[in-house]
Amino acid sequence: MKAVVLAAGKGEGLRPYTEKEQKEAITILGKAVISHVLYGLKKAGIEEVVIVTNEHEKQIQDAINVDIPFETVRQKKPGITGAVLDGMDKIPDDEFLLAFGDIIAEPEFYMNLMNSYITGNSKAVFSLVPVSEGMQTYGLAKIVDNRIEIVNEGSTLALAGAYIIPKGDFTDILEYFKKISPFSRYFIWSGKWIDIGYPEDIINAIEVLLSDLNNSIISDKAEISKTAVIGKKVIIEDNAIVDDYSVVKGPAYIGKNAYIGNYSLIRDYSSIESEAKIGAYCEVAHSLVEPRAEIGSKSYLTYTIVGREAKIGASVITVSYPANPVRGRERKLGALISPNEEIYHGQIIGPNYRK
Repeated sequence: MKAVVLAAGKGEGLRPYTEKEQKEAITILGKAVISHVLYGLKKAGIEEVVIVTNEHEKQIQDAINVDIPFETVRQKKPGITGAVLDGMDKIPDDEFLLAFGDIIAEPEFYMNLMNSYITGNSKAVFSLVPVSEGMQTYGLAKIVDNRIEIVNEGSTLALAGAYIIPKGDFTDILEYFKKISPFSRYFIWSGKWIDIGYPEDIINAIEVLLSDLNNSIISDKAEISKTAVIGKKVIIEDNAIVDDYSVVKGPAYIGKNAYIGNYSLIRDYSSIESEAKIGAYCEVAHSLVEPRAEIGSKSYLTYTIVGREAKIGASVITVSYPANPVRGRERKLGALISPNEEIYHGQIIGPNYRK
């Protein structure tokens, strides 16, 4: 079976960040969001993928590090429906797997989808997931008499972003879902699942991905000072440098060729991606620092996302409380700094800041 993966959305909930980088290309723990999807599809037995993209097509192509045959198709028809139709045009079979490229889930999520299709007698299978906040941001469904009913409200079951559906003639994908859902199989996924739509989802994804880490994984090619302190549940990749008297207190991730300066503290579900540089005397908590970003000395980042190649000056402080995240239980959210942006020295940035 072939899959169509959607990676052409505007990423409204992450603007202005997504004006410069497609959200599916955002790197978390050394792997692009879309690569998490493709890895799961490969494990589920998918042999070929059609990825629907927009003007950020090359970003998506460059971000993929999963060994699976794929081709990219530039979206021409409008909206999500148009993206599905553009991808479906490349599918020769009667049924195909449709996946959203901004979902982070365990491979078993996609394997369950395929198993439900193989063991059943339906041409369509829907994945559903329980949600507890931000219900207005999801497509919702109810189970009525053991059948799926697509609804706009009044449910805590969300459409989970991966489906097997028959090819059809439709002008609205949601209406098509409503049409085929009474005759479809479904399964409810209770494992790890994050829809990357808002800044808090990225922060949550780091926590989810690091939550199962039992021991530290430290490359023998990393350069760690004898005076540095490495705590439990820490991943340090090849050629990373952790300089004198720095502390990496897990759970945390330090990517390839990243640099952690003297006396800095990296803690509490932070992900410092490849070639990022953290200056001396910094503290980073609950944050993502994307590839080749630079953080000036004596800065403090919390619940913050720093885009690739952004430059944060010295003595910059991000404040994360009180904030109003759309899909977060905690009222904490710092700054969303877009790729290649600059923050000048000494600034104090309030909650929900975006640049």
